[in-house]
Amino acid sequence: MVPLGLAYLAGALLILMNSAAGGYLLSNVLALAALALPILWLAVRLRQLRRDQQCWHELADQAGSASCEWDLPSGTQQASALWQDWAGTQGDWLDWLERCHPLDRSAALVALQDLQQQPGKDRLSLVLRLRAASAEWQDFRLHLQVLQRDRQGRAQRLRAWLQNIAWERSSEERQRLATHLFQHLHEGLAVVDPQLNVVDVNPSYCRLLKTKREHLLKLPALPVTSSVLADAGHDLAALREALRLDGLWQGLVRVRRGDGELCAFQVTLASVDEAQGPTRYHVLTLADSHSLQRPDELAQQARHDPLTGLPNHGELLRLLEDALPLSQREGFMLCVCCLDLDGFRQLNERHGQAGGDQLIHQVALRLRGALRGAPQWRDRLARLDGDEFALILRCSSQEEAERALERLLNVLRAPHVLPGSSTPLSLTASIGATLYPLDPSDGETLVRHATQALHQVKRNGRDAARFFDTEKRARKEAQALALARMQEALDSQELLLYYQPKVDMRQARVLGMEALLRWQHPQRGLLAPAHFLPLLEGTGLGVRVGDWVIEQALKQSAAWLALGLRLDVSVNVAARHLQSADFGQRLQELLGRHDPLVAHHLTLEVLESAALADVDATHALLQRCRRLGVRSALDDFGTGYANLTYLKRLPVDVLKIDRSFVQSMLADEQDRAIVEGVIKLAQSFGCGVIAEGVESPAHAQALLKLGCNQGQGSGIASPMPAEEVAAWVQGFVRGGWPGPVRQPVTVD
Repeated sequence: MVPLGLAYLAGALLILMNSAAGGYLLSNVLALAALALPILWLAVRLRQLRRDQQCWHELADQAGSASCEWDLPSGTQQASALWQDWAGTQGDWLDWLERCHPLDRSAALVALQDLQQQPGKDRLSLVLRLRAASAEWQDFRLHLQVLQRDRQGRAQRLRAWLQNIAWERSSEERQRLATHLFQHLHEGLAVVDPQLNVVDVNPSYCRLLKTKREHLLKLPALPVTSSVLADAGHDLAALREALRLDGLWQGLVRVRRGDGELCAFQVTLASVDEAQGPTRYHVLTLADSHSLQRPDELAQQARHDPLTGLPNHGELLRLLEDALPLSQREGFMLCVCCLDLDGFRQLNERHGQAGGDQLIHQVALRLRGALRGAPQWRDRLARLDGDEFALILRCSSQEEAERALERLLNVLRAPHVLPGSSTPLSLTASIGATLYPLDPSDGETLVRHATQALHQVKRNGRDAARFFDTEKRARKEAQALALARMQEALDSQELLLYYQPKVDMRQARVLGMEALLRWQHPQRGLLAPAHFLPLLEGTGLGVRVGDWVIEQALKQSAAWLALGLRLDVSVNVAARHLQSADFGQRLQELLGRHDPLVAHHLTLEVLESAALADVDATHALLQRCRRLGVRSALDDFGTGYANLTYLKRLPVDVLKIDRSFVQSMLADEQDRAIVEGVIKLAQSFGCGVIAEGVESPAHAQALLKLGCNQGQGSGIASPMPAEEVAAWVQGFVRGGWPGPVRQPVTVD
């Protein structure tokens, strides 16, 4: 089908060719056609690309994978319907993280920003939790790909896929549970094929028959062979018929174990149902018939490891719950340890499962021999899983606990010799531990903390002991809670801006306002930035709060301009905020929501140290801000010992003298000299200069004598809510300074 624009163009050419002036105009028309055809082709091509992209998103949704694409320079995104349902629709490409779990959000934000800023790293996969429409947290896997980067290596276009993996996590859990039950159930379990040959057995099956696993595999299951069944009065054909009809057979048989002893076992054989086709596997359960008559013995076995006879994980937790209140009553400490053998997997592969079991048994005997005991209390040892053990040691101090752990390591470092071998084995172990009540957790958490300390040892070289850092954990938890509370404050509109005037002290004229962040805390009242801003440094939430401050300041500036108040508004920009890759783009988007005049009344105040962290990047950013009409100032100037060569390269408009120098300049000649030096430096660079910390007429007088006309401080006015600014400005214009400094200051 010919595009409509081409039809019009062809018609116009026919008319011109038949007209008197056709020859004169034809060349111009052809030139226009040469321009129009590529434009029409591009429009058709773009429309087709959009249709293809929409089709791609729809296919992703049908496959159960939400998708989204962002174009960062234009600030546009195209999301599938499933993405909008799971992650919502936002303005900024990182806004969807608002639906992310607070404990996952910070790590995810750092990873996403690193991907955005680091060239050569174009793919990322994360597992995180998002709040679903049902208000429940669900597990998702996020795949992110950088499609295009700019010349500086910053991501320009990104594509994301989001998959709900709740079913996968549930399946993994069920598989771990099934594996754990198979390995640790005290009943013997065997998986057999339709011919009743053994496919796999659990450790208890080997223990009950006193036969090694490798001697059982691929052979007929001993309890259901024809001879064994016939000896017990059963028939193999009847067994198979029962499996075919009911999928279940039970019977009592006598089996001769590996050591020659004849024992009675209760055997249960059950078919594993298949979705389609014939049965492929049966599960054979073997139980000692004597144990069936002794429930107390069965309960004892359920609490202990079959290989070593040590308490298992469940019994360890029970022992811990008994020990914790005893520790509180008698005033002693508990050292909860997790011990793992180094390189045991390689030893197990080299010597086989039988050799590995013998080594585990030797280790258990050595550790048990190293424990201390007393009439009132004895140390406890448990086997958790595989080559991992746990201990509960009584001690009076951390130093005593450290000595006990070193003794355990030395006990295991002594050579081990397996039965039937003359070659000694060298073995070491890693130990993670935590001290109760320094770590005031419950039993299960104490074991988890000891395991975390064990992982640290493994990462740092092994063959050592390490204690869980309870103080570091407390700090991390407190920081996470505080960040979550700050996020809540931002979402609940508890943050607000106060404004402190900047004036021309010589002419008694109001120049502008500095926006200062405050927190109207429901319980603690109005909080200054020192109470919460340090917490936000270096976090993604700090960037979000910084964007919010700029957005609110711009709205307020626009409102003042509408009232006829031509006030410059300055905003402090933190280092992490300034160095974020898309700061300039976000600033441009925020400015685009207002009249262009608003941009010319905005000043960004950047700490001297932050500006000099990356001079080239700061220079490019400030130049971009200047093109947008935004001015810049170096805040707290004089505290960073700036290299003047670097400073000269920064296109700043104002230097702000740090308040500490201004406040003490009347009594300290060195501080006065620094103030004077900054003023002269600003003049030589062609910058404006403003002094913070003007607290009295004497400060104003001294500054004017040194050539600094602009000031800010409590002596002029304290920070005030936005609704009080207009009245303050009117009072200032009518009657001079309403604060301690009452009249314009002049120099004699």
